[in-house]
Amino acid sequence: MNSKSTKKIDCFKCMFKKTCIFNDLDAKTKKEWNKLKRSVSYENGHLAYKEHEEPKGFFMICQGRIKVFTTDSKGQQMITWIRHPGKAAAHIAFFAETDYRSSGECMGKTTVSFIDRKLFNQCLKSCPKLHHLFLKKLSNDILKLQGSLKDTAYKPAKVKIANTLLKFISFKSRNTNHPTIHGLKRTEIAEITGLALETVVRALAVMEKNKIIKREAKSIKILNLTGLNKISDTHL
Repeated sequence: MNSKSTKKIDCFKCMFKKTCIFNDLDAKTKKEWNKLKRSVSYENGHLAYKEHEEPKGFFMICQGRIKVFTTDSKGQQMITWIRHPGKAAAHIAFFAETDYRSSGECMGKTTVSFIDRKLFNQCLKSCPKLHHLFLKKLSNDILKLQGSLKDTAYKPAKVKIANTLLKFISFKSRNTNHPTIHGLKRTEIAEITGLALETVVRALAVMEKNKIIKREAKSIKILNLTGLNKISDTHL
């Protein structure tokens, strides 16, 4: 892993620990888990792992986000996930013992903790409960992915886009009380939803005209969250 900088992350003090598997561990295993990981910070656009490489471990996102995507023979991308703090990345290939079937790219400055295979297996011996916990996490990820594929296949374009916007509201800006989406490009919305870029652009323009959203240089403000939820619930 080529890193920009190495960081010491204390899981006990992490603000995202409640969404991480760390929160479900017993006291003894929490201490072991806190020691076995190697935390690294990457800049925007860095590939934490690449499609077709052999996994030597997996990643836990500590800060920032990782975009998980595949690329076809023409270089076109399809985003399958955007992984947030507390979530794992590259874990499916790791547990399947196969090569990566996707790549993981950092969105903005991102800190990840790398869990080495050998150290993880040692931790499994002292904490068999980890098998069950990761099986549960993996199953939930697959269920969510199945739901996303169903939405892509059956829901109208405006509903897909509204759902995507709702999923990626990150936090409130210092300068506004409106929920805000940071760093999500129109091309990425197209890749997530499986829609043409022109379709995404038109739908966002309509939402902006109806004062549901406001597009800015590096963010999208949600002006009418109730209105966006109504679009999301549309089945027509």
